[in-house]
This record gives sequence, structure tokens and C-alpha cells, in this order.
Amino acid sequence: MSKLAASPVSQIITLLRELFEEVSRHEVGMDVLTKLLNRRFLPTIFKREIAHANRTGTPLSVLIIDVDKFKEINDTWGHNTGDEILRKVSQAFYDNVRSSDYVFRYGGDEFIIVLTEASENETLRTAERIRSRVEKTKLKAANGEDIALSLSIGAAMFNGHPDYERLIQIADEALYIAKRRGRNRVELWKASL
Repeated sequence: MSKLAASPVSQIITLLRELFEEVSRHEVGMDVLTKLLNRRFLPTIFKREIAHANRTGTPLSVLIIDVDKFKEINDTWGHNTGDEILRKVSQAFYDNVRSSDYVFRYGGDEFIIVLTEASENETLRTAERIRSRVEKTKLKAANGEDIALSLSIGAAMFNGHPDYERLIQIADEALYIAKRRGRNRVELWKASL
């Protein structure tokens, strides 16, 4: 009798252990909500891709993306709706980047996409595809009201500077220019901005 009773218990313990290990793996490298890479991988990916760009002379770019008025959406419609928006936006990223690109959840409603071997034109086209896709995304609130979604996107091209944080900083400057110019737009960082 004790063997029969122990068997289901040991199966449950084994299942829980496997589940815990799976969750732990995801928490280390993947954002659980969006299934995107988390920011812990940024230094490793950037160092590798910057070294590759320097070695081969291929372009490298970064997009910093912010969900417009996300705090207002969360305050109005609740965090469950906010989470659904983050999942939909994340899917739009995956649907519009190549398998060689990297998509990160940087924080709250901010994301980083590293585009490998993407020219300035390819970078801007990718950013615009993502922006347009999210703008067309339909989401209904619990009361049936439509929720309008949009993104502001800052883009920057790698210019040989070895510090990836500088690349993020200039893309972030372009993001804030996009916000100042009315949101729901893409801005490429230029020294004259």
C-alpha cells in the first residue's frame, strides 16, 4: 500500500521539480510574460555582434521601442490588459524580424531589437513594419471599447564605437525625439538631431 501511495506522490514531486527547472531556465534568460530575451543577455549579444561587425565590416543597428501611453493604458484598463498588449507587441516584433536578429524586453514597456547585418534602409523598413503592424492591431477592453495601440521607435546605426551602451544611448535619444514629435513614429539618430 505504501508503494502505491508513494508512487503518485513521487510522480508529483518529479513533475514539480521539472516544472521548477523549466521556470528557472526561463527566468534566467527569457522574459516570462513576453517570451523575449531579457536584458541580462544584452552585454553578451552586443559584444559578440559588435566584434562581428568590426571584423566583417557589416552593418549593425539597434531599435529602442516604447509602447505609447502604456502607463495611461494600464491605469485605465488594468494590468491584465497591459500584459495582453505586451504579448501582442512582442508577437509583432517576432513576426517582423529575421532569425538572425535579437529581441529583448528591456524593462516595463520598453524593448530593444538588435538588427544584425541590416543597412540603414533595412533598419528603417523593419522599424516601420513593426510600427505599422502594432498600429493596426485591434484590442478590445473588457467593456468592448477599442484600445488604440502605437509605438515610438528610436533607431541607431553602429558607428564603430566599441561601447554598446553608447549605441543604446543614441537610439534612446532618437526614441525621445519620436515622442516629442508626436509619438507613433520612427526616428533615426543623426548627429544633427
